[in-house]
Amino acid sequence: MKIESIEYQLSRLPLPKGTWGDQIHVVTHIEIITAHLTTDTGVVGVGLSHTSGVGGRAMMAMLEELTPTLIGQEVAAVPLWHRSWQYLRDNGPGGTTTLALAAVDIAVWDALAKERDVPLADLLGRVRDRVPLYGSGINLNLSAEEVVEQVKGWKADGYFAAKVKVGKPDLEEDVERLTKIREAVGMYPLMVDANQGWTLGQAVQAMSRFEHLGLYWVEEPLRVDDVVAHQRLRARSTTPIGLGENVYTLQQFNQYLANDACDFVQADLGRVGGITPYLDIAALARAYCAPMAPHFVVELSAHVLCSVPNALCGEMTDGGTLTELGAILPQPPQHGFFVPRDVPGHGLELNTEHLAAHRVEV
Repeated sequence: MKIESIEYQLSRLPLPKGTWGDQIHVVTHIEIITAHLTTDTGVVGVGLSHTSGVGGRAMMAMLEELTPTLIGQEVAAVPLWHRSWQYLRDNGPGGTTTLALAAVDIAVWDALAKERDVPLADLLGRVRDRVPLYGSGINLNLSAEEVVEQVKGWKADGYFAAKVKVGKPDLEEDVERLTKIREAVGMYPLMVDANQGWTLGQAVQAMSRFEHLGLYWVEEPLRVDDVVAHQRLRARSTTPIGLGENVYTLQQFNQYLANDACDFVQADLGRVGGITPYLDIAALARAYCAPMAPHFVVELSAHVLCSVPNALCGEMTDGGTLTELGAILPQPPQHGFFVPRDVPGHGLELNTEHLAAHRVEV
């Protein structure tokens, strides 16, 4: 089975519940890049990648240059990914390079599963049929009372945990907000996300003040390109550290794990370059007894998580699922779990009308 053609589309989707904001940036749209890969046997694999509203045109330009090298090649995920990465690597080993590669890699895996007439999770080696989710909110702008109600709602809906933003100018305001959540939901698992907004000194102070709250993890406390600072922070705190949504390569994850600098691996299926590298990262994390808890795009991550022995959970980002964005036909969570459809391929059906309505010409 060989690649006959690949067609791409860039869409810029408005956030359905309004602007997101955290310590370091504001997001108004999510960009979705779709890939339709047609084979010489008539199988069509569908892939996608995403940005937080910036960089979609750059990804499309990279894909335009890459695609002629793929036409006529065998649909074989691992060699295709590595050849493609080598072709683009001078633009940087991760980031835009891997985000662009993800759209093609996911389309390749979708085509392989469809050609074998099996769900993607079965092709990858299924170990579970559903994935537990946690509720995640871009909620630093909300009042303490509003965040409490949000977390109570996730608990009532069956999500196994909740994650909220931290990073108020006054640390004591963060402590007050988290204390109110604890009082409302008891020892329900609770994570916080600092979005790389602290210095090492601020992070040490914050994690000390949060100690009594029994947090499940503190996410991205520091700049993610500083492994040594995370190692030093982890040595000074008993609260686990989660990170990975802004880590792009297997080698970068290895530096974190080998240096005992994180506890939960939150690799993003799109940002690391697709399913092929994600499986390598998951295997690496498993060797270090580190659970996988991927960032974003839960509907896409779920099939892969069903084949990852050390998968912990998926992230249900309130207002940011592919369903809520209108990128796919609805596949809502079921009582706190995501259950992938039992159909050949990854089972995602693009909402072509909505994507076309928000298409960006490039």
